[in-house]
Amino acid sequence: MRVITCLLTTALLSACQPTPPAEAMLDDYLERLARVLEVDEPPLEAASLPRMPPARVLQVDIEPLSINLLEFWEFRRCGLAEILGERNSVLGRVMVPSQHLHMDGRILQQLRHCIDTLEDEELIELASELEDRKRQQWPARYWNATAAAPELRAFWSPATTPLEPGREASYQRALTALRFLTELPQELERQQWPERTDLEAQYQALEQYALGGRLLQSLTLGRRYIEAGSVMLERARQQSTLCPGGLQKRELEYARNVMVKVFIGNIQPWLAAVNRRASGVTTEYQALLAQQSGELRPALQPFAEQLSEHHLAFQDSLRDHVDRWKALFDSCDSKAIPSR
Repeated sequence: MRVITCLLTTALLSACQPTPPAEAMLDDYLERLARVLEVDEPPLEAASLPRMPPARVLQVDIEPLSINLLEFWEFRRCGLAEILGERNSVLGRVMVPSQHLHMDGRILQQLRHCIDTLEDEELIELASELEDRKRQQWPARYWNATAAAPELRAFWSPATTPLEPGREASYQRALTALRFLTELPQELERQQWPERTDLEAQYQALEQYALGGRLLQSLTLGRRYIEAGSVMLERARQQSTLCPGGLQKRELEYARNVMVKVFIGNIQPWLAAVNRRASGVTTEYQALLAQQSGELRPALQPFAEQLSEHHLAFQDSLRDHVDRWKALFDSCDSKAIPSR
């Protein structure tokens, strides 16, 4: 009985979920097309969204480095001992990848300061050895905390809703955060490593806005509906529903109104905004992958290729839809938008 109750509750909750504005807008478009074209709406094509590989496949194990107590004590002279102490604390041992990255950045920055300011040759040599070992680990540390980070998985999670019409630019912070991660290696080289609060704010934006997942949902939703609309336009053209025997019906003008007021007025601006935002995110994500180690990058290459293919399929469907509208009016010896 409890199982049945849970199932009913789940079904009711699902039924109460409001339709995302973008989907409601596209639903309305297909309904209007069905009326003016006098054709049935085809079933929407099933679609699967690209997904990142499992976390266990992407995360790289990194062996911790250690120094003896005397060496640790000597590094008080250049301020490194305090950072190493924080790193080796109880909390330091359970840090998430982004916190590990921030700590390693601080250590590398302070090691460079030690090398530049210490006068003890043995200590300088030890600091140089530690810097070399840390830099050898850097590609894996950077990978774990950026390309393979939990926050990037949340960024690309499809468990979200499409971009809302009119609010497509509301997620700029997430795009800025993606660029921020890409620039971290350069910031380290310039000895301008960010403060922890600044870094955490960028990771929070990635997770909070889930811009990548919203775009995947938007691209998929737009393509499925636009492809269905293209099928309807092609059926109307083949069946000559708007101009049987070459005679133009009043519905041809109604169809023109749907194209101008609904498709061009509402649908196309949203599709164009999704396309622009997807282009920006794809560019920034490719830049982030380009910063990664050549040995690690192949693990995400199939996912990156799926993202590009998903975007291209969306663009192709939009171009085809515009062509279908033109073909429909051409078949009735009429212009899609008559010259005045």
